[in-house]
Amino acid sequence: MKPEQIQALDLAFAHPVRDTRPIYEWARDNIAELPAAYALRGRFNVKNSPWLKEPFNSLADKTIRRTTVSKAIQSGGTLLGELWLIWAIVNNSGPMVYTCQSQDMVDIESKTRLFPLMEACLPVARLLPRVGPYRTIQEVFFPHGSFLIMNSATLAAQQSQSIKLRVNDEIWMPKWADVYEDACRRVTAFEQQGTSHILDVSQGGTDSSEGRPCWATWSFNQGTQEEWSATCRSCEKSMPLHFHQKMESDENVHAGVVWSKNARRDDGTYDEQIAADSVRFVCRHCGHEYADTDETRAYWKKAGHYVSMKENPPKDWRSFHWEAIAAHSMRLLAIEYCQAENIFNHSGDDSSRRKFKQKREARPWVMEKKVVNLFVQASDYTVAQFSNGEAIDGEVIRFMAIDRQQDHWWVEIGAFSSATGPTYRQLYFGRVDTRDQLRQLQHRYKVQDGCVAQDRGYRPADVDRDCADFGWRGMRGYARKTWTMRDEATDKLINFPFSEPRVSDYRGGDVFYYDWSGDYFKDLLANALEAKGDLKWLLPKDVNPLYLEHLKGESKVEIRTGVWEWREVKSNAPNHGLDTSAMLLCMATIANVIRYAAPKD
Repeated sequence: MKPEQIQALDLAFAHPVRDTRPIYEWARDNIAELPAAYALRGRFNVKNSPWLKEPFNSLADKTIRRTTVSKAIQSGGTLLGELWLIWAIVNNSGPMVYTCQSQDMVDIESKTRLFPLMEACLPVARLLPRVGPYRTIQEVFFPHGSFLIMNSATLAAQQSQSIKLRVNDEIWMPKWADVYEDACRRVTAFEQQGTSHILDVSQGGTDSSEGRPCWATWSFNQGTQEEWSATCRSCEKSMPLHFHQKMESDENVHAGVVWSKNARRDDGTYDEQIAADSVRFVCRHCGHEYADTDETRAYWKKAGHYVSMKENPPKDWRSFHWEAIAAHSMRLLAIEYCQAENIFNHSGDDSSRRKFKQKREARPWVMEKKVVNLFVQASDYTVAQFSNGEAIDGEVIRFMAIDRQQDHWWVEIGAFSSATGPTYRQLYFGRVDTRDQLRQLQHRYKVQDGCVAQDRGYRPADVDRDCADFGWRGMRGYARKTWTMRDEATDKLINFPFSEPRVSDYRGGDVFYYDWSGDYFKDLLANALEAKGDLKWLLPKDVNPLYLEHLKGESKVEIRTGVWEWREVKSNAPNHGLDTSAMLLCMATIANVIRYAAPKD
């Protein structure tokens, strides 16, 4: 081989000269056009996504070991990691790994985004080997000794390689739970040399107080916690560009994205069109309003900057957060939010609310657990005093609640009085083994047929038979929180914690039942047992000890900030007494013995 040929060959495989410009400038000049899989077309221009500037600078900073991005979907977060790796192939070469949440995502990412992007970048395209042993659909081995591997979030895929640069994509996914720490340990050797860097990219995850938070939240909290903000035109303070905010001067007044109060209907749902037509952004410091216009978004891009929310932030770990409001129309976000709230209001399904929180606000869906302790008030009567149907002082009505099981029933009987405020006295609680015994117990305690209710969540056909034979009512606990009905007194639509009477056909005859919200009436019961509110809940001195055990069968759990539900405790304690007492409270509310007041907005 001639000397000039050897020199040409050396030049062809020589490592490119490092370009010291910011990554986003290098990408703009070296990628002729983004591939078809990207929403943006043409050359990459960071002016369209200025919230990416500082994350790019963090990735190029030799003093930073880790960068975390909590981002709204479709706002450039994934492109950030892709451009960084492509830049690194030319300017900071070494072993690189891009880890997706699944093998399917590895195939999609390599075929439609990352590999076409490498081919569109001329400095990288020159280094790409032909398809073969050194270039597969998820591996590329470059001539100058570096490589790029794409793999999935599995323990097996994270073994053996020592990695210099890595991207962990969508670490909020459950598949990352047992993989994340092992994946990050792969950079240890290069970390000791001071040349490693890890990029975590994710939307909001799901956190629980019962265990560690998801890795997306953990990773962001470990860093500088920088929030994308803009300088207010009026007060010149940095205002976070967040969807949900409160006024600095009054925590009861909304800021951020707001709309007309007229968008809220009487039944608690939203009129999406009114919300969309009146949507705007309010500065939390001074109340200055910004219209939902391209001019507003252009100003935010120009005046945008990051503000660290962490005291004594680490010097080698930067974390960034931005919401969809930075990139998308407030109108579209308001419609999506209202739709999610309406779905929850009608059906109790909160999946759309969760997605908005995680994907649009890029925030964790918080699930916390707090137990509400139940205390029993002292009383001055015994079960025997009323065992033959004797009336209590000032009695207004008495009810019998039946919780059906496979081969037996749990029964509670109690009476309400109102002479000194609403007061409940439990007269009986226990297990009943036969249908005839149920009927005998009803007659013995002198409970009217229409005041007996049986839970129809289990074997509803048998419950309908009992209701048809005896004139009882069925009760079905429901995940739905409220049912909208018109109040006869005010003629307004009100959300009640129970439905109108439902009709079930049993052998050609009609039987009646109600749907009801267990969470609402268990809240009412908890308050009564803890002597909170007007309702007094009295138990006999010789109360059945099993009833007290049953009260411990569930605890009230905060599944996310401000939202509580009653959940079964993982123990041997059943919850039948809790269910029968809640049913009695529902029956008393339907009968207007306990007055229902709709909550105010």
